[in-house]
Amino acid sequence: MEKVLFAEEQRFNQWWIKFIAMASLLAVLIPFFQGIYSEVSEGKLIGNGPKSLEDLAVSGIVSVVIIVFVFIVIFASRLKTKITAEALFVIYSPFKRKWQRITPEEIEKYEIRIYRAKREYGGHGIKTRRRYGTAYTISGNVGMQLYLKNGKKLLIGTQKKQAFEYAMRKLMEGEE
Repeated sequence: MEKVLFAEEQRFNQWWIKFIAMASLLAVLIPFFQGIYSEVSEGKLIGNGPKSLEDLAVSGIVSVVIIVFVFIVIFASRLKTKITAEALFVIYSPFKRKWQRITPEEIEKYEIRIYRAKREYGGHGIKTRRRYGTAYTISGNVGMQLYLKNGKKLLIGTQKKQAFEYAMRKLMEGEE
């Protein structure tokens, strides 16, 4: 078993994301149930013809399924980072299914830095911008910036900047 110098797992857990999820579901469900109530109890037809209740049900169900799917994907998202004596590994599931392995030989330099997710990358997530490179972020504004020897840049968001920096130093110096 290989010794892990650093490990971190991040996920979306901001209150406003949960609020948006609930508000979106309510925005679809309230008109859906109002429409069904109007058609069934009051006899008011919403659409054209006898299939309007079925159309309403199908569109409501499809809308709910899409919203639930999007939020399941958001809540299932995980940014995992680990550093061993041999390499740095990063994975952003469910979007990236394989660990990305970065060895010390591939890294020209590194630094912990403050970044502006919206301005530099267009928000959190897996983002690539020509000027700034690729970023794997979930939340916050602190990350490990890697400058690779092939000219590419990679930013990995972190909530544990001191531990990340310490483990990177150990990796780059070849210590355990």
